[in-house]
Parts: sequence; C-alpha cells; structure tokens
Amino acid sequence: MMNTLKISQLFILSLLVISCNVTEQAQRAFKLSAVAGYGYGGMVENTDLSVVPNSRPAPEASVDAFTGATIGGPTAGIRVNKAYCFGGFETGVDYMYNHQTFTYADQGNMFTGVRKFHVNQLMIPFTYNLGLFGKSLPNTDLQLKLGVLGQYNFLRVTDAGLTSLPEYALNKYSLGATLGVSAYPFTFCNQSKLGFYLEAYRGSRIYTDYYNQKGFEMPGSAFVKIGLRYQFKQF
Repeated sequence: MMNTLKISQLFILSLLVISCNVTEQAQRAFKLSAVAGYGYGGMVENTDLSVVPNSRPAPEASVDAFTGATIGGPTAGIRVNKAYCFGGFETGVDYMYNHQTFTYADQGNMFTGVRKFHVNQLMIPFTYNLGLFGKSLPNTDLQLKLGVLGQYNFLRVTDAGLTSLPEYALNKYSLGATLGVSAYPFTFCNQSKLGFYLEAYRGSRIYTDYYNQKGFEMPGSAFVKIGLRYQFKQF
C-alpha cells in the first residue's frame, strides 16, 4: 500500500514539473461538480488467520475464527477542478457510509460474538486528472485520475452475543492512494454537464484488534465507488 502511495505522489510531482504551454483551457476558471452514488468499502479486515497466534483457519477449524462482512451504502460530495497542462487538478469533500460486521468464533482464544460497525467517512481527495482521447472524443471530457485521499472516520461500534470479544482501537485518520475515471457524455444547453465516475482507494489501517494487528499486511482501508457527476455551468 505504501509503495502505491509513493508512486502516486511521484506521479503528481512529475506532472507539476512538466513544461507545457499555457493554453486557453489552462486559463479557464474553476469548475464545480456534484457527485452521488454507491460505495462499497470502509475497513479491510485480515483474512490470513495463519498469522494470528493460536488461531486455526478453516478447514482445519470447523468455522473461521474471524470473518468480516460489508454492506455498501450511499456516497455524495462536491468536487472542484482546475485545468492544467494535459488535464487538471481535482479536490473536494466526499461522504460515504458503510455497515460492517465482524464475527468471532475462536474457541482457542476464547473470543466469540459479533461486533457491528456503522462506518461514516469524510474524505478529501487530491488528484491529477489526465485527459484521454481529446481529439476523438472532444466533448466527453474523459479523464483518468490518480492521486491521494485522506479520510476522517466516524465509527459507531456495537458488540452483540457473548461478551468475550477482543479489545480494539480505532484510527480517526487514514491516508492512501486513489485511482479513478470520469466522463461527461451529456452536455445541456446552459453548458452544464452530466456524466459518471468510478473510483477506487487503498489506504492505511482504521481498526486494530487481535486479528488485525499492526504488523499484519492486510488490514487497512479501501473502497470502490460508482455514481453520477453533474458539472455546474462554469463560473
């Protein structure tokens, strides 16, 4: 994950130092867009029980000692774009909700029960959007997006079943790399636009417990989002 983050940072830095002519497009004002859709993600739990002390993964055990399930939810936000060189920069504020359930059935460590999470996340992306197929699709504004994304996490935790669940810690802040694509196939008479977006993210750990320890590779944060974008009339 950290390698991906470093690559994305180097990519944006290299684009900043590219020498390019100042075009009419680069002189345009900021563009404001609203995004709304469906997101699936939140906390990424460890699935390799071989690294967990005194735990046996299935089929050695009758059931997995620890499992997770995620139900996606709504996402919405506001984005601001500024053209630069062969594309432009984008930032904004997004909100996403997911519901997640962790089930513990580890007789060896005496952890049994269910832990439920309502995961609310505020996110600030910062990406460079590289324009694609500008000559063949001049009015579509198809862009490939690569950059970094920071999260502020609000988690409401509820324990159910037996009370023998492991202690845990939550991280309010997380950071990682994001990749996406967006396009505006439809342009209205007032020059506003309607399109779609698809975005993915992988970042640092939000949740820590006996099965999701700091030294484990898998635990982190991630999502995939898909939805509609509406670009307001340029101001």
